[in-house]
Amino acid sequence: MESTEKPKKKKVSKIILILIIALVIVPLGVGSVVYNTNKSFRDKMNTKLIKAPGFVGKYFRNYPTESEKQDKKTYLASYYLSLDSSRAADKIYIVKKNDEELFSDIIKIMNGMSPSKTSEILKLVRSIELRKDLLFSIYDEIQEEKQNQLKDEISRLEKNDILVSVNEIGKRVAEESGYLEKLPSIINFMNEDKASSILYYLDENIVDTVLSKLEDEKKSKLQNGMLIKEIEDEKWRDLASLYEAKPLDTAIEEIGNEKIYSMDKLGSIYMNLSVKKAAEILSNVEDDNFTEELFTAIRREEQLKKVENSKTIDISEAIQFVSEYNRKIDELVIVYEKMSPDAIAKIVENMMDNTKTVTSLEIDSTSIYEISDSTIILDVLSRMKKPTVSKIINNMSTKKATQLTQLLAKP
Repeated sequence: MESTEKPKKKKVSKIILILIIALVIVPLGVGSVVYNTNKSFRDKMNTKLIKAPGFVGKYFRNYPTESEKQDKKTYLASYYLSLDSSRAADKIYIVKKNDEELFSDIIKIMNGMSPSKTSEILKLVRSIELRKDLLFSIYDEIQEEKQNQLKDEISRLEKNDILVSVNEIGKRVAEESGYLEKLPSIINFMNEDKASSILYYLDENIVDTVLSKLEDEKKSKLQNGMLIKEIEDEKWRDLASLYEAKPLDTAIEEIGNEKIYSMDKLGSIYMNLSVKKAAEILSNVEDDNFTEELFTAIRREEQLKKVENSKTIDISEAIQFVSEYNRKIDELVIVYEKMSPDAIAKIVENMMDNTKTVTSLEIDSTSIYEISDSTIILDVLSRMKKPTVSKIINNMSTKKATQLTQLLAKP
């Protein structure tokens, strides 16, 4: 019994739903379409709905009638015709841009009032449209051109050597009034590693200005990149201090070639070495190309760090001094090798105690090398054959022999 009642209830529900759609929803939908598309029907409905009670009647009583709308359009048409044609065109252009239908209605009324002036105003409106289109077209074209120029500039700065890019940016900031305002956009879209490297070597006031215009996340990334560069520089300074203390032979083996470090890294190391140590190492390097390339790397690093007086000049002078000194020592070795041990022993005893400077090299009023008789004889003996040196020591007094042995044992 229950199973037969359920299908009946479902059937009744479907019939009720169909009736609601047919009698309520469809008429409302059709009425809504007709109301919005048929002006005459809409006016009649509005007249009827004004009399409706409550909220509906109140709404439609406040809703302007077609007659009221027409009066306002006529007023506007008359007002526009009373204005100067160019001024009227500016105002009507705004109407057209926002409501084509209202514009068309007003123009029809204006045309009925004054065809000639309406025609004149319409021509001016058309000119404004063309001008606006051209203006936006030109604006878009200029913006696109600027974007392309920006992309080209970013690409070029990324491809250039860091020194070239840093020098160009510094020069343009100094010479072009608007370049500093443009620079944050360039840096913002650059490769972050390249941008960080460039900022690291730029003047502090330029860096502060650029970073202040960037978003916090970008600013943080670039500052981190600059910090990495600073830590790296500190690493080369520490390494230079280590090589300053290392024996000459070890230093020559490790930084007298490119076996361990690239030329750029060697430039950073030598820039932080003393002139004396650098000259001692390089005076023993026979590869002139290596020295030339190293000097180029040092000068590049100096230029990046705005060092005015190049260290390479002082190193070159010191190399020349050391090379000349070594040549003379080698000549003395040849001479002494031909002499008898007892004769050499007498010369050694006389020269050992003479520490008075006989020649020196000064750079910027600082003594780099001081050469005395004692220095000369020790350098000569250190290059002579060990058996010969032993014979010389055997011909010296016990005190002098002990003293000489100790001096020769020093690194």
